[in-house]
Amino acid sequence: MKPDEKKLRRTLSFTQVVLYGLGTTIGAGVYALLGEIAHVSGVAAPLAFLIAAGLAALTAFSFARMVSRYPRAAGAALYVQKGFDSWQLALATGLLVVFAGLVSSAALLNGLVGYAQDLIDLDRWLILVVTAACIGAIASWGIGLSAWVAGMITLIEVGGLLWATSLASSAVMQSGLPPAEFWADVSFGSTTLILSGAVLAFYAFIGFEDMIEIAEEVKEVRSTLPKAILTTLGLSALLYFMLVTSAVLAVGPQFLAVSKAPLSDLVARLSNVNPALMSAIGIFAIVNGALIQLIMSARVLYGLAARGQIPTFFAQINRSTQTPVITTLLCVIGILTLAVSGSIDQLARSTSLIILVVFTLVNLSFVLDENRQSQPQRGAQLIGLSGAAVCAVLAGIALLDLFVR
Repeated sequence: MKPDEKKLRRTLSFTQVVLYGLGTTIGAGVYALLGEIAHVSGVAAPLAFLIAAGLAALTAFSFARMVSRYPRAAGAALYVQKGFDSWQLALATGLLVVFAGLVSSAALLNGLVGYAQDLIDLDRWLILVVTAACIGAIASWGIGLSAWVAGMITLIEVGGLLWATSLASSAVMQSGLPPAEFWADVSFGSTTLILSGAVLAFYAFIGFEDMIEIAEEVKEVRSTLPKAILTTLGLSALLYFMLVTSAVLAVGPQFLAVSKAPLSDLVARLSNVNPALMSAIGIFAIVNGALIQLIMSARVLYGLAARGQIPTFFAQINRSTQTPVITTLLCVIGILTLAVSGSIDQLARSTSLIILVVFTLVNLSFVLDENRQSQPQRGAQLIGLSGAAVCAVLAGIALLDLFVR
């Protein structure tokens, strides 16, 4: 096999990368978290999402700067190696990222079961096996096809959010309720509730970190990927803010807080459309999230193998598809094993904790790496330190929550 045939194929444009990022960031998060955040923060839920976006932006900045310097697969592990000069810590970080991806996909597949069984009578294990096999086949076929499928599903997800936002906005305009009413009940005394909601909302923005794992398949990666990461975060924040503001004004936070499927119930209340349609969109969101997590995990293992941190056997690239089929198959097996053996609740909380630990390490790595540059920027280092502090605090909260529950 010729050396150039062992490389991943650079086919992804800026638009494809943004759609990929939106697919993993929006995903199932906002579909599930909206009610919880409305319960915690009440009418101030939109502010909670804005604060969460600001917190996530600190870490996104570190990722964007590091990927522009080191555009390789298994990026988080590479950043930690560059920052801490420790291959052991780098390997541990890479394996944590892989495990987080597998656990996240397993949690998503478990979440899919309930939706699927509402539409068709199938055993849980059969749904898990068929779904895992499908996303495995798509991921193995080629990054172009994977990105195209993920992009199409992302458009469906975003369309669902815009549809719900449009219905809620129309209801607000018809009611004649002035938008200023939203701010009337928000006061300094609401700060604790807003921040508590922001901690929850932070998890709705997790996903941009997966974008760095396709660095070796992006055109003009040093400029394209950093812009795509920040664009993804900005678009996600805008979509979330519009949706949450209109929903809170249209039906009130109490309605959203008691709903198990807030977006479906919102659509049902504000239109004559069968809420099953929104549930179907939720299924697409879950499948898309699982697909992207699989792609990410396989690329991290490939990147670790390509740098000799794990056996080079895992760095093999299929001649025809130019994808890491071996690591993809291994990840599919891991996802199925975790999905069958774990509950969605445990899997989701474990994912959050692992990702926040990785975020903390990457932020600190950026600070250390920036300090070694010929002209280090102190402002950039301050952003990295702030991101590390935020993620460390959230990781502590997630750890306590994991043990308490």
